[in-house]
Amino acid sequence: MGNLHASIENWVKDRPYLHEIAKFQETIASAIEKNNAQEIQAEYDWEDALPEIKKGIPVLKIVKVDDKTIENSTDLLLDIVNMLAEADLPEKIRLHSQKMQTVLRENTALADRIILGTIEKNSIRPGDLNSGEIDETLAVFLAWNSLTETLKPLKSKVTELLKKEDKLWRRGYCPICGQLPAMGQLVRIAKDRGRERELICGCCQMRWRYKRIGCPYCDNLEQESLKIIEVVEESDLRIDTCDKCKSYLKVYTNEGNEQVALADWSTLHLDLIGKNNGFKRTGYWMYEL
Repeated sequence: MGNLHASIENWVKDRPYLHEIAKFQETIASAIEKNNAQEIQAEYDWEDALPEIKKGIPVLKIVKVDDKTIENSTDLLLDIVNMLAEADLPEKIRLHSQKMQTVLRENTALADRIILGTIEKNSIRPGDLNSGEIDETLAVFLAWNSLTETLKPLKSKVTELLKKEDKLWRRGYCPICGQLPAMGQLVRIAKDRGRERELICGCCQMRWRYKRIGCPYCDNLEQESLKIIEVVEESDLRIDTCDKCKSYLKVYTNEGNEQVALADWSTLHLDLIGKNNGFKRTGYWMYEL
């Protein structure tokens, strides 16, 4: 946590308008750090799964997440909610967290259903919102923060598969959960090759390689309609835009500060720039401007 805390502190020092949301994210990171559940190296039948992945079906639609991973995800979700409920945060977030904490304490099976609903359909059944006492957007957001951590072994395995078969997944949506990317990064794969673009899922934070030029949201490859918005104050960031679908993608053009630069919350100011230039956020949106 020390390195992450220092990175966040340095980032916010130059962008003080992100102070409140940075504190919120640091609280979540602290809960994850204190959770001592061991990573589960679950066994999946990849021989049967590979043909389905090649068809473009995300892994979570093919394999059933094992019970222990679900249990760990639920425990971590509860830890996150409890820490947020007790933290010195903006009143709206604190009150929503406290309400969610109360409901989950009274209904111990509900946290499981929130995790499963997030995995299956990225939403929560209306009946599980306890007459509106649970804010669905916050609950799904916190569930993904938990799953991002507990699904690490599964994501690592899929990353290995993608490295073995370079063309296995060059699609504009996540190979794990099927959600759209929130960020991109230009990375150098080998010394004798130029940089390539990787996409980062806005939900489970999976990374995968994508075309260097092309819109991940509508598959537009016409270079004249694919433009870049340079951000004067941000030398390591840019916004890739598509005139065809009017979408934008935030891109980190450097390496070394991925934990913060690719966190999505850290570049909310780029979302505002994209919107003010007439483009829309098409990637899954877990924050509000």
